[in-house]
Amino acid sequence: MKTGVPSTIPTSKRSNRRRFLQTAGAAAGTAAVFAPQFDILAQETQGANSRIGVGFIGVGGRAGAHMGIVQKLQKQGMAEPVAVCDVYRPRLEAAAKRLGGVKTYDTHEELLKDPAVDVVCIATPDRLHAPQAIDALDAGKDVYCEKPLTHWTQFELAKKVEEAAEKNHRIVQVGTQYMADENYARVSAMIEDGIIGKPVHCQLGYFRRGDWGERMHVPDPNAKPGPDLNWERFLGDAPKVPYTVSRFFQWRLYWDYAGGPATDLLVHVFTPVFCLLNLDYPERVLGGGGNFQYNREVPDQCNIIADYKDGPSVVMMNSLSNYTGIETKIRGTNGIIILDGKGIRIVPIDPKTSKETDEIRLEWNGMGDTAKLWKNLLDCVKTREQPFSPISAAVRVQAPLNMGILSERESKVAKFNFETESIDLS
Repeated sequence: MKTGVPSTIPTSKRSNRRRFLQTAGAAAGTAAVFAPQFDILAQETQGANSRIGVGFIGVGGRAGAHMGIVQKLQKQGMAEPVAVCDVYRPRLEAAAKRLGGVKTYDTHEELLKDPAVDVVCIATPDRLHAPQAIDALDAGKDVYCEKPLTHWTQFELAKKVEEAAEKNHRIVQVGTQYMADENYARVSAMIEDGIIGKPVHCQLGYFRRGDWGERMHVPDPNAKPGPDLNWERFLGDAPKVPYTVSRFFQWRLYWDYAGGPATDLLVHVFTPVFCLLNLDYPERVLGGGGNFQYNREVPDQCNIIADYKDGPSVVMMNSLSNYTGIETKIRGTNGIIILDGKGIRIVPIDPKTSKETDEIRLEWNGMGDTAKLWKNLLDCVKTREQPFSPISAAVRVQAPLNMGILSERESKVAKFNFETESIDLS
């Protein structure tokens, strides 16, 4: 079985590591070089008023946090909410009222025609992210896209989002707020310089007790498809199944619309490791887990092993039955890097004596802060620099997560075909 289609453009020959270091370094205030057309676009984007107009596509639970952040940034003169769009009219009208009577649109295509919208925030179900992001990029808008970048069946669309961003010279920030920290650039440079030798093994995990994150609030148990609820729009390219209240409001419980812990939770802890090591696509991925406690479609236990060419091997662990967590660790041939609750610990080992040398500790400076991710994006809209959580990383993060899901569901090993940039199951 093969999932995905060949990319219409070849893999970039630019150094992924150089691209990440420029991205994060620029965010930290160091110089970076960008294409001349970005300067022109930046001038056009800013115009006479430096306040950036934000349109919201999908205004459910997660979007509430984004709307609150943009409202605070509005008071600082950085951004202004100007439009909202949702397939559920009561939710749409409530969001418009909350934001002071902004314009409302029934479809995202209509919102994207609004010249007052400079940036769109996409917080819809997973499988709508990529189609809506591509439409926004083609319409000349910069994008904040909630994680995951795509649904677990849509790897080919993930690549097309990156293509659309490059073609239209647009900025995409993917909502993995663990990336909101400048320290990653510093540590990535240290890894490149060999501070822990060759990275060979990584462990990371996301643990909590309860599946409350998937059992989303049902505001109206009697809601039905009609003028106030566009079921067809909600489905997108998902299987055409009969409407149920649970599928509409609690979509994270279902495979058709979500990927469970892999793409909803592990994406947070894996993205920083991916960017620190500047990985590409993995050679092979093995996924495991299952439903061991809760009655739902997506698993409540999820484990993924992703092996990269010549290393490292990345082990991702998850449970929704126990909140006892683990530290993220990057093991090298001459040391270890540990991400804990306080920051990043770098512990080199002297290769001659095999003893630990002086430890380096960097305290977190924003990690997990969605507001900082937004400020970073708005800065990048003006400067045309790449943001903390760029599309180039998100596409390559998506691959092993999708592969882990496919592996678990099919009880097969998922392999990446580098010639066609697609996923094979064997």
